[in-house]
Amino acid sequence: MKKAALILMLALLAAGLASSYEYRMPVNIETRTTPAVLLPGDEATLAIDLTNGAASYGTGRDAGAGSSSYGTLLSTPINKTILRSTDDLLVLTEDSSDLGMIGPNDKITVYYKIRASENISSGTHLLDFRVNGGYDMITIKRNILIKVDDTAVSLARAEADASTFNLNVANPRENTLNAVTIVPSAEGVIFSPDEYYIGTMDPDEVFTISFGIAAEDEEKGLKDPVNLSFVARFKNGDNWHTSEPYFTMYTQPKAELPQSSYLLPAVAAVAIALIAAGYLYRRRRRNGKNGGMNSSQKESRAL
Repeated sequence: MKKAALILMLALLAAGLASSYEYRMPVNIETRTTPAVLLPGDEATLAIDLTNGAASYGTGRDAGAGSSSYGTLLSTPINKTILRSTDDLLVLTEDSSDLGMIGPNDKITVYYKIRASENISSGTHLLDFRVNGGYDMITIKRNILIKVDDTAVSLARAEADASTFNLNVANPRENTLNAVTIVPSAEGVIFSPDEYYIGTMDPDEVFTISFGIAAEDEEKGLKDPVNLSFVARFKNGDNWHTSEPYFTMYTQPKAELPQSSYLLPAVAAVAIALIAAGYLYRRRRRNGKNGGMNSSQKESRAL
């Protein structure tokens, strides 16, 4: 009898302990992509952090993986992650299975390779992500946001002089670009340098760069307007891109004539000579009038 009562008591105690557990899945899911914003055709790395947010468990309410009235610390098992492709975003990595346990305040990071199609539109696209785990095999669903922007490096003409062409280079994107290089091209023209390396460009950053410009044939020079073309090569993450050509026209400013510096003294000398001639003419005329009056006076006196 006593033995049966003891067994019943242990069974009730075990049932009470079991009923005090609340098994849950980690709800903290954070994602990041490299590069942060894709261009059409880009491949990117998507990192997904799965975090068990509970530090200790009381009577169940704050438990991320499970709780117990005895304050038991529980880890959460992660059985599988699933990331589904869309028409515009292809998932290149296989799903992960049997990832193990996530302890309290710990995390597991899974990585996926994705590729944007060449015809993908600019904007925010969604990928369906699912994680299966927990002691009761719950599946959590999340939408993963992927940003796409088809904007490339922007080029615009700046001021130019007789031997230099200046160009404004801007990064209008939300993310940083790397290895930015500007390559000029024109028939019959020599550029210095051959290409201009800028390097890293942060979002909304603008550089003004200068190219020395000269004719291949020094004797002919750049007398006629010349069509110039510039392209930007750059990396978005690990993906190389080339911008659409930027076309502009360059006309070499007319240089001042070398003898122009001697014209001013010559003009001044002519002006002085004219003034002096006028002065002498007026003086002689005045003297002539005065001479005539004296003669008439003399004649009247003689009469």
